[in-house]
Amino acid sequence: MLIHRKSFYCLLLFLYLLGMPGTGAVGQDKKPPKDPPARERVPKPGPHPPGFIEHDSVTWERSMMVDPNVAIKLCVAEGDLKINGWQREEVRIFVKNGRKFEMKPLEKSAETGKVNWLWVAHVTSGRPRPASECLAGDTIEIDAPVGTAFDLSGRAARTSVDSVKKVKVKILEGVIMLRNIAGGINAYTSQGDVMVDNSAGAIQLESTTGNIVAIDVKPGQIGELLRAKTNSGAITLQRVSHRQIEASSISGSLLFDGQFLTGGIYNFRTSNGSIRLAIPTSSSCTFKMTYGFGSFNSEIPLKILTVDENPRVKTVVASLGTGSAAVSLTTSSGSIGIRKTGGKL
Repeated sequence: MLIHRKSFYCLLLFLYLLGMPGTGAVGQDKKPPKDPPARERVPKPGPHPPGFIEHDSVTWERSMMVDPNVAIKLCVAEGDLKINGWQREEVRIFVKNGRKFEMKPLEKSAETGKVNWLWVAHVTSGRPRPASECLAGDTIEIDAPVGTAFDLSGRAARTSVDSVKKVKVKILEGVIMLRNIAGGINAYTSQGDVMVDNSAGAIQLESTTGNIVAIDVKPGQIGELLRAKTNSGAITLQRVSHRQIEASSISGSLLFDGQFLTGGIYNFRTSNGSIRLAIPTSSSCTFKMTYGFGSFNSEIPLKILTVDENPRVKTVVASLGTGSAAVSLTTSSGSIGIRKTGGKL
């Protein structure tokens, strides 16, 4: 009886061990379940073309088809602004590391149906901020048709414009360089130089604390004026073909290298600086020279007409040739000198 019980318990133990989960080869055949595949998140399309965006700083470009004689209004808060004219009827704008912007058509041509008045402005997204309409960036490059007229304003920008029709620019701080402008210039900077080369039309250049240089400029129409004004800088005019010139500086020198044209009217004035002229010996003009604490000398023989002298001011009127051009030279405390063209100023 005892043997049957032992056999019975051995049988139960065998069955129990057989039913336990194994830890050998059978258990190793089971593999852990795989993770579900990750869903790829595709960004939704936005209203603006893609760019490299970091907070409110972006590097991108935009373009628009326009009328060949489009007018563009633009404000720049800061940056290096470069404008270049090309033969395409398209405006392309590139901003590096700056504010997002948009191109807003203001008017379309009734003849071509293309945009002929364009406003370029910073995208504010409803957030008011100082100078919110102005672009800003390390570099701002604009390509536009050669017939474009630009109206630019800004705070601190180095401005370079080449080969467009007309430019009006007013900035508080920065150098202005204008080249190949065919239809007129109006340029002002409070702190910086103004330089113009190979341009035409009515030209007005002004700086508060900077020099002014104009080389190879001419009028587009009869009677157009060249005016240059600075408070504390020098003015240099070379190969200028305008028959009307007004140049004035408070504490800077005036240099003119060119030809006084028949019937021209020329006024040069400085309070505390010298006036230097380099002209051909064949010139025909009448000089009115007024100076205070200074002197007058001419390398070219002049015919003295009148001399009016008092303890504070001396006025000399002299002629060269037939005297057809009227030239007024005034300095309060500086000298006046006339040299032959090619001579040393």
